Amino acid sequence: MNKQAFIIRCAPSGISRVEELLTANQIVIGWSETRNDLFNINLNWDEFKGIIRKAYHPHYEENVYSLGQAAGYLWRFIREMQVGDYAVVPIPRAFYVAEIIEEVEFIEDKIEDDTAIRRKVKWLHNQEPVSRNYCGAGLVSRLKYQGTCVDATDLIDDLETAMANSVKGKLPNFKHQLNESLKTEVVNLLGSKEAYLDDVKFEKLVSKLMIALGATTAEIPSKTRYPNSIADVDVLANFIHLGLQVYVQVKKHSQKSDKYAVEQIVEALKIDNPDYSKPIYGWAVTSGQFDEEAETLANKNGIRIINGDELAEMIVGVGLNQLEE
Repeated sequence: MNKQAFIIRCAPSGISRVEELLTANQIVIGWSETRNDLFNINLNWDEFKGIIRKAYHPHYEENVYSLGQAAGYLWRFIREMQVGDYAVVPIPRAFYVAEIIEEVEFIEDKIEDDTAIRRKVKWLHNQEPVSRNYCGAGLVSRLKYQGTCVDATDLIDDLETAMANSVKGKLPNFKHQLNESLKTEVVNLLGSKEAYLDDVKFEKLVSKLMIALGATTAEIPSKTRYPNSIADVDVLANFIHLGLQVYVQVKKHSQKSDKYAVEQIVEALKIDNPDYSKPIYGWAVTSGQFDEEAETLANKNGIRIINGDELAEMIVGVGLNQLEE
């Protein structure tokens, strides 16, 4: 099962238990009078609600909506949360993040303070709170929701980004957000069938990118440059002011690219620079993602791998005007 995330307000009966739970390495939910009766996995939804209604009679008898809400929170905590999922615990202007490490448990002597239904967790981020200043608007909005236990799986990327930004001390800004959004769109378009980009146009795009990155010239060599060899160079970029050349092999793939592109560049370098006396470097570029075997071969031979996401970042970075026909 894919990783999930849940926002859980650890304040049963309206009393925050966060400080206690940080020490105990646990999270809690209320409704302890249901005891462990809700733990029976054979209960259907109506039976599950019935146990809550009976335990808190007559409170839920006339408030069907509140009963449904309570059942939903408990169902998520008991049934949907899984080991390995994120538990996000809001506090004023910040939140704690934990990873669930055990199944739900019931502690008899915690019924009185309404914290009997618990889960053991491992607190992340050095057990330090993450400021909401590091969050995007979507995560901030979900953290403000007053529900006891709500799903936040759709915001896992935002959550992980907020934690990473907090570690770096890097507050998010619109420029960064726009750059990331554009990069994602470019990655998706590069490998799509809808892109006005066949193999030849893709080579031309990369050649223009090399110019935008500082190359003095970027030519597309003849396909007969290396007869009787798998060697091939799609773009030959000359950085005259730096006194070096870059041989580029380009693959327009939507998914995985194998090691063949790397092998082609390695062979080309062996032919043109057998004694390594010339400052010639090799790049293998794909619109998709090179597989592990390709990356291993590239590392062994000093070839730079450029996957689709890095290529997209380069394209966004240089700007569209640099890539005009």
